[in-house]
Amino acid sequence: MNYQQTPIEELDTDVLLELILLGYDAGHLAKLPELHRLARKIEAVHRANPDVPKGITLAIKKLEHRLTDHIERENAYVLKRMEHDQPPNPDTPIAQMNEEHSLIKKQLNKLRQMTRNYRAPESACRSWQRFYRELKALDFRLSEQIYLERDVLFPRFQF
Repeated sequence: MNYQQTPIEELDTDVLLELILLGYDAGHLAKLPELHRLARKIEAVHRANPDVPKGITLAIKKLEHRLTDHIERENAYVLKRMEHDQPPNPDTPIAQMNEEHSLIKKQLNKLRQMTRNYRAPESACRSWQRFYRELKALDFRLSEQIYLERDVLFPRFQF
């Protein structure tokens, strides 16, 4: 049998919206509080270790707040207006969402720098290693989602 997979760039708009809402947003919102707890634990337990990125808990919390606010606004004011390929609405704040995407990418870049590209030191415990692994996965998924929105979905609705 020949199974052909539709390239993600050619997915129907409603399928793409479902992927963003259920496949990405829901996962990010579930993962961030867990990452925040892990960061807090690592900073507290390994406080004396010079390899612990100082301020990592605050950086994760900032990403959590920024992303939660972004997702709420994006879902209410952008994605809902795109269901069923509705004609573009001139006041849909696509440019604002793309600006927020840039801020999220800056925050991810800061986390990459703080964690030496998510490379845990040799002395890192299992929680620390897991934290970096899951943070790296979140970075990848967020970057993938921003690509889908900025380069695939949004251009379908811009004038």
